[in-house]
Amino acid sequence: MPERSKQEAVRAGAKYNRVMTGAGSKDDYLIRMYGQTDMPELHRIDQICFEEDIAFNKAEMLFYLTHPNSIIAVAEKKEEIVGFAAGQIEGKASAHIFTLDVIPEARRQGVGTQLMKFLHQAFRRRNVKTVDLEVSIANNAAQRLYEQLQYSRAGILPGYYRGREDAYRMTLSL
Repeated sequence: MPERSKQEAVRAGAKYNRVMTGAGSKDDYLIRMYGQTDMPELHRIDQICFEEDIAFNKAEMLFYLTHPNSIIAVAEKKEEIVGFAAGQIEGKASAHIFTLDVIPEARRQGVGTQLMKFLHQAFRRRNVKTVDLEVSIANNAAQRLYEQLQYSRAGILPGYYRGREDAYRMTLSL
């Protein structure tokens, strides 16, 4: 992690988790809280992970990343950001995950799972009882990930993604 980002995260009280991949320390991931200097890289990753009209524009990304109720977990490998998960506490006991982004080269290595678990822990510390998210009905890999994390389908949202693609609403009781 660049020294400046690490210092900012530490000042903000960030927690760090090392994710062991089983392939040795050179393949480990570090999961940490978002730091201010991460925004350009997180935006770039979001553009990689989603189609242009679904990915967040810079203003949307900045809004979500800096909202006082947002919690953002960042995954790094060899000091390079490879993914992030972002959620927001809504109300007294609920939260909403608004994105999980992992670059293609880091997928299927447990990064998404660990990012989500990191958010779940942060939500629990703030007395959140339920977490909701949306996932494209065409994204079977993401649905399997969420189901492995004990999310269940709570309904279908027609045209959720820019009016042209349906999504499942999924929910988790913490």
